[in-house]
This record gives sequence, C-alpha cells and structure tokens, in this order.
Amino acid sequence: MMGSIAKKITIYYSGAILFSWSLWIGIMVYSKLTGMELLYNEGFYTILTEGVESLQQLLAFVFFTAAVYGPLFGVFAAGLLLKNRKEETLVKPPVKVQQTGVLGWLLLIFFYPIILFSAALLVTWILSGFSVKFNWNGLPLWFLPVFFLFQCFTSGMEEFGWRGYLQPLLQTRYTAEKACFRVGLLWSIWHYPIIIYMNYPNGITVVLLSLIGFTLLTIPQAYVIGWLYNSTGNVWLCVILHAWANTVSAYLLAASPVPLLTPIAVAIGTWLLANYLVKKYGKEKLSTRTN
Repeated sequence: MMGSIAKKITIYYSGAILFSWSLWIGIMVYSKLTGMELLYNEGFYTILTEGVESLQQLLAFVFFTAAVYGPLFGVFAAGLLLKNRKEETLVKPPVKVQQTGVLGWLLLIFFYPIILFSAALLVTWILSGFSVKFNWNGLPLWFLPVFFLFQCFTSGMEEFGWRGYLQPLLQTRYTAEKACFRVGLLWSIWHYPIIIYMNYPNGITVVLLSLIGFTLLTIPQAYVIGWLYNSTGNVWLCVILHAWANTVSAYLLAASPVPLLTPIAVAIGTWLLANYLVKKYGKEKLSTRTN
C-alpha cells in the first residue's frame, strides 16, 4: 500500500510540475526573446479594457494562465497511469456539506482574507509611523466580481489537485497536520518559476528572499484551506476561498506602501491562525467534525 501511495504522489506531482513549468518557462523565454509584454492575472483587466498588442500576446496570456491546470492534470495522469484503489484515510470528509452549514462557511470564506489583509496593511501603516501612502492599483470595483470568477476557473482549479487529491492521499499515512505541511511545501515549490520571473529584475537577493517568504506564507495557508476541506469535504468551498483570497489580494495586498513588510505581516497572521486551528481541532484530523 505504501508503494502505491508513493507512486500516486510521485506521478501526481510530476504531472503537475511538467504541465505547469513547461508552459510557464516556455512562455517566459518566448516573452524575453521577443520583447513581448507578458500579461498575467491582473493583466486580464488590461485585456478587457485595452485589448492586446497582438495575437501572440493573447495566446501567451491564454497558455500562461492555463498552466495553473497543472495540479488538475496531475490528478488525471495519476488516474490514467495507476489503478486507483480506495485507501483508508485518517480523515473521511463527507460527500457534501450540510445545507444549513454552507452559509456559515461562505461567510467565513468572505471575511477571512479581508480581515487578514486589512490587518496586515494596518500593521504596516503603524510600523511606518503613519507616514506612508497606500499604492492603490486603480482596479475599479466593477472588475472585482469579474476577476473573482476568473480566479475561480483558473487558480481556484488548483484545489482539485492540492486539497481534493494530494491532501487525502497524504492523510492515508500522516496526520492532517503533517499532510498539510507537505501539501504547503509542494504547493509553494510548484509556484517557484513565477516567483523567480517576477523578482529576478531586482537581483538574486530579492529572488531568494521572495522564495523564502512565499514558502513561509503558503505553508500556513495550506493548513487553513486544509482545515476547511477536512471540515466540509467540499473542494468547491476551497476553490472559492482560493479565488477570493487572490481577488482580495489584488485589491488590498497590492496596495501595500511597503511591499516587503506587508507580506511578512500576512504570513505571521496566517501562522497564528494555523497554529490556533491545529490546537483547537487536533493534529490528527484538523477538522470541526468529531466523527
């Protein structure tokens, strides 16, 4: 059984890396060689309002964005290459959430990123002596629901791999706490090409600090979303949280007057929440369910 689990994890993660990194790195190299501006995430707003410079730029945006389907590709790859057997897991999420509890979870999902990022901005402002100005990126409010839906069907789809497949698989051999840590580490490494690309113009030191900082932020986030999944068994709620956090980040976190300080505040806040969840709901299951 152990060998089967290891094979599934290896094929899943290899498939996710191969699919995503091939597209990301290939398009990054093409963009660099041609001098074409690479649009990504918030660049969707530019496409909607200003259009694109060329068909090549539009195709680059489409394929670069499609790279986020790597974790989903990994699930299919593992399913095709291995016979899937039902494993006994430490956590057995229900098929769906009780209808009476959905609203409560949606409210939690809605307020969590807003409170977290707002608190981080406030801490940044306080530590700067109230002397800095926020850098609002100019995204209009009408774009917020559009960007949220865009995130649901792009980055949010990662959740079918990280939480819907990898986490339950790891929980066949590890406690929920250890499984979430491993998911968070693998999740962060999967993002590394983008982190390097976005920061390499600022030098190797900034790149290394960004990689470390991103990893330290992603791991506790894996605990929070892992807790949500274990408590509800609903991957779509994880999709919504992932998409909503990205959306709120585009409006709030991007406004930070001290870009190197605010993410640290976010990471500390997320670690505190993750630690609270582990202590309250237990390392074994990390779930609100008692059964």
